[in-house]
Amino acid sequence: MMRTRFVLAWLVTGALVAVTAGCGVHAHSGGPAASTSSVADSVYNLQAANTEAQHLLGLVRLPPDATRSPHQPAGTSPALSSYSVSIPVVAHLADLHEFFIAAGTPASVIDWMERHRPPGSRQDDSGTASAGERWTSFSFPAITGFAGRPSLVVNAVPARGGKVGVRVDAQVAPQPRLPGNGHGAGDVRIVEVAAMRGSFGYELHCDPAGGTVPHPAQVCAAIVRKPALLYSFPGPGHSCPFGAPTVSITGSWNGKPLHSTFSVCTGGQEQQAAAWADLLPSATLLGTVHVDQGIGLVSLGEREAAVVDLLRGRRPAASPCEQCTRSFDAGFSVGYDGGAAQRAGWTVSFAGSRVTRIETNVQLTIAGAYPTSGLARLHRRLPAWHIRTCGSDRALVHSSPTGQTLVLYHNTVFQHVIVTTAQSGC
Repeated sequence: MMRTRFVLAWLVTGALVAVTAGCGVHAHSGGPAASTSSVADSVYNLQAANTEAQHLLGLVRLPPDATRSPHQPAGTSPALSSYSVSIPVVAHLADLHEFFIAAGTPASVIDWMERHRPPGSRQDDSGTASAGERWTSFSFPAITGFAGRPSLVVNAVPARGGKVGVRVDAQVAPQPRLPGNGHGAGDVRIVEVAAMRGSFGYELHCDPAGGTVPHPAQVCAAIVRKPALLYSFPGPGHSCPFGAPTVSITGSWNGKPLHSTFSVCTGGQEQQAAAWADLLPSATLLGTVHVDQGIGLVSLGEREAAVVDLLRGRRPAASPCEQCTRSFDAGFSVGYDGGAAQRAGWTVSFAGSRVTRIETNVQLTIAGAYPTSGLARLHRRLPAWHIRTCGSDRALVHSSPTGQTLVLYHNTVFQHVIVTTAQSGC
């Protein structure tokens, strides 16, 4: 079961996600903490990570009467077992642990340890769990070159004979060696998969900066500051928030092929995925209806090439059609309010290679409200709009000299939104 103390930290600050040790790499003190295959060690400095974890264990301060136990203290199972203690889900994590027995209560032991923090650490999360368990954690500065966010996690529970059983875990995430430093010429396609919107693609060129991604110079500068944005490495999967970003990068950098994917659902990739989400247009912007003007980054009058580049995702770009209607599959199905499931996507019409109509059934907002809330509720939010019959459907409509916006419903079930240059009709 996921421990809330780490999940909240990750959602707010991008810290490591933690689940039970059954999903992470784990070792007893004095043993190997991760696979030591030659392939892994050529990418990760596993020996240095284990050495640092052993060093952290030596910094632990326990009450004066505490004694080390070679095994898990009697009467504490399963509270201090590997499947109860939080272990971050990262590739090749070094996790070394030791057991102790102390007098007092779990609360008094943890309070003493928090007052006598390990040197060089800062107090991190702490709290109370079931069966009288108390826990706390201490974090240390990242070590450039191999270790991200070293930490000590302490769990204390009642033990046999009125004693307290203590488990201390030293956890060090080895960072991979990057094949480049972020400088130089780049020519890549960046695709962000957003679960409620579909896939959006951008071209990025660096040295010199350019492309269809908004603010390319800012993105290139971010890569120079943090070259890890270019290179992904495999990691264990874990649970993550619904609609979390996944970003893929394909192309070349300094003449070398580049194929990377970052997901907040993969251990070791969370911070890069979150950083890319900050550099790219937000899900809120992509899902906002600009009344009588467009939806997200697609606007009436926009050039065909720019729209196709944005909505084609990973597929090859189509040749200009000048006057046609193109459909772009979002890659999933939607069903609103019990209605039949239908493929989600975008349909865009062009005349003279400029956008004249945009239609989509993905989740959107109009004036801060979701059309899926229903026709009556949306009409109360937008009283200046009027209701029009469109065949077997009804539409909530707004018209102006710049265009027309229609929100269509079948009975009371949302169907799709249309923004068009046409001044009448459906």
